[in-house]
Amino acid sequence: MAGYREIFWCRTALAMTALAPLMLPAASAAAQTQNEIAFDIPAGRLGAALSTLSKQANVTVVGQSRDLSKIRTPAVRGRYTSVHALHLLLRNTSYFARRINPRTFRIEKRLAPPRPDSPAQRKRTPLPLASPRPAPPELIIVSATKRNLRLQDYPGAAQSISLNGLTAGQLGDGLDQLLSKIPVTSGTALGTGRNKLFIRGIADSSFNGPTQSTIGIYLGEQRLIYSASNPDLRLYDMDSIELLEGPQGTLYGAGAIGGVIRMTPNVPRFDETAAAIWTSGMITSGGSPSYDVAAMANLPLTESEAVRGLIYKGQSGGYIDDRLRNLQDINRTRVDGGRLAFRSEFSPDWTLDITGFGQMTEARDGQYVDAQLSGLTQETPVGQRFDSEILGLNLVVNGVVGDVRILSTTGLIDHQLQTRFDATVLAGPGSNQLYDETRKIKLFDHETRVSRENESGLSWLVGASALVHEDDIEQQLVNLDGQNPPPLVNIVYKVHEYALFGEASYPLQPGFSATLGGRLTYTKGEASRTFGASIPVEPDTDSLRFLPVAGLSLRLSDEVSTYLRYQHGFRSGGITVERTEQGDPQIARFNADRVRSIEAGMKGNLNSNRPIEFKLAGFYLKWKDIQADLIEPSGFAITRNIGDAKIFGLTMQSATALTPELQLRNSFFLNHSKIMRSTPNVAAISSMLPNIAPFGARLALQYTHPLANGSHLVGTAGLDYSGRSVLDIGPTEQVRQGNFASADLSLVWQNPSWQVGLEANNITDTRGNRFSFGNPFTIRRESQQVPLRPFSVRISAKLEL
Repeated sequence: MAGYREIFWCRTALAMTALAPLMLPAASAAAQTQNEIAFDIPAGRLGAALSTLSKQANVTVVGQSRDLSKIRTPAVRGRYTSVHALHLLLRNTSYFARRINPRTFRIEKRLAPPRPDSPAQRKRTPLPLASPRPAPPELIIVSATKRNLRLQDYPGAAQSISLNGLTAGQLGDGLDQLLSKIPVTSGTALGTGRNKLFIRGIADSSFNGPTQSTIGIYLGEQRLIYSASNPDLRLYDMDSIELLEGPQGTLYGAGAIGGVIRMTPNVPRFDETAAAIWTSGMITSGGSPSYDVAAMANLPLTESEAVRGLIYKGQSGGYIDDRLRNLQDINRTRVDGGRLAFRSEFSPDWTLDITGFGQMTEARDGQYVDAQLSGLTQETPVGQRFDSEILGLNLVVNGVVGDVRILSTTGLIDHQLQTRFDATVLAGPGSNQLYDETRKIKLFDHETRVSRENESGLSWLVGASALVHEDDIEQQLVNLDGQNPPPLVNIVYKVHEYALFGEASYPLQPGFSATLGGRLTYTKGEASRTFGASIPVEPDTDSLRFLPVAGLSLRLSDEVSTYLRYQHGFRSGGITVERTEQGDPQIARFNADRVRSIEAGMKGNLNSNRPIEFKLAGFYLKWKDIQADLIEPSGFAITRNIGDAKIFGLTMQSATALTPELQLRNSFFLNHSKIMRSTPNVAAISSMLPNIAPFGARLALQYTHPLANGSHLVGTAGLDYSGRSVLDIGPTEQVRQGNFASADLSLVWQNPSWQVGLEANNITDTRGNRFSFGNPFTIRRESQQVPLRPFSVRISAKLEL
């Protein structure tokens, strides 16, 4: 009982700490806009420049006219107050910025165009250097909504993760590691390129199979996955990452039942030749060294054309040993990749973007240990490699006709995954046997949408999309001591999805708006299989679905809003391979699953003595006919509909400036899931969904100290807690994971052109169990665990040229 008391008080203390900033007295935000901020606004259209300013300064800019997209503005780079930066953008135009409140400005038209500034006025810097804001600026415009809504006006839970303050090493860690610091997100831990991500506790299973992902992952406008694991792209030269929580079926179609993650790369610039270099090195206690290096170059070709290229390479050193093979640090992972983008402004109101990218991942061996052995060790007779290669090409045409914006995007993905497990237990004594699985995935995705923004009237979006996904899976046993048997399975499953969708918002009265929308989706699936010489074709399946959305948004004040949202989502059905009692493969189908969600929330800023930014959301979700990847007793993965479930949840984030230089950030996630009905062919033991803890939290304290020449030091101390979860709902349910805390420290010295960082991760050298799975064929025979990386120290550097 004592252990449970400790867990209870740990959870209670973290929850109270997360709520503490809301109990502190608040403050005026006027001083915030009087501080100088490091702006980096490229030359271009004035409307886009004002949006960039609002993001970087964490202010709201309203009343933008569509005529602003026709006005050119020079670049603004340097340290200015928000007022001064707005003046620089709007000078020599017929517009000016009127302050509505300390953090809101309205763009209005002048009665007469201003006279150009004199040279003396341009050189004048009216305000002295002030302390920079300790917090990274919040993204005001949420582009993942496809209508560029301001965060405060979006009737749902969304957040933006600014990458400006991350070190080169943190960018090289990839998306998985970044999201692990956000309690509302979770995932498996097989290794980079192999993990499934979950948002809001909407988790189907801990194993990889043919089920469609519960979230949508996008690189800009390009969809990256349909049924594959997260490719875990490196985050160099990214502008931001946006996270939409909860089902997003209306805008994103099948698969986004948990939410959407959108990574936005920096686009080519016409106004400057630029370059950047990132590098980092890390040492791990008891492990091998790690390194990352990346380089970017931006090259204008003409006044309206530019290219931007990125290349990177890295190695994550291993820290797990294999006692049977007498090998050390077997879980080394290498990643190589790059991105090349071309942008053309072929008319004043139209742009063309063409982006290609690729990433290769090579994992030397599994990253799990046998908990029955001492130290971070395992015993396997053969290596268990994993290789992934993803290539993508995307074309986007974007422009305006009058006050209507048109965007058309087409993307192609080629994704190959090769997975190897030790399957010696299937071969019997005296033999070594491997299980190899190769997946060749091709994804075509097109969408054209038309939208119109109107702050005082009806804003709307309509669009059409088409998707074709092909998954070619081959499974084979490889006998290392003799002749290999023929492939177990070769199966190809293809999905066609066509949709019409729309969404509209209308202000019912000042500060109160309603949103309605829907998506009509037609889905068709077809499959073929090859067992030996026969090629039977499975019957086709098709379905027609309508996914509605409804929302209300109410501004309680200029800084605080509340909302109510109702949304649907679904995942397409498919086929899986099961085994007969004799071990022969046979085809089985699993049906589509469906999600209905309702949520309510509040977000904004409380301004009194200490400004407080916060987001609070509560949700209730019904999940019907849940698709889940399960493990047969023999070790093979299968997919079945496991039943129905309900999920209740609460999420909260807050940030408070304790002093002008000290900021407290915290977030937590509460979740309660319950399986209400189990299907007859599923031996459900657990009453909760797998891989989701009832509680998770992060607490971070950040101190910013200004130095001479525009540089500053930023020190951060973070504490994360991961609650206890179960691996599976079936016979392996008794396998537990989580229930540990870890701490990290960092010190970053930076200015607008360079950065040097020193990080210490897992400073208490916690041996927590992140994930209780590594090999499906031995999961019932040994206690498998994925430990945290031991205490490590990393130094990072970035240089912009």
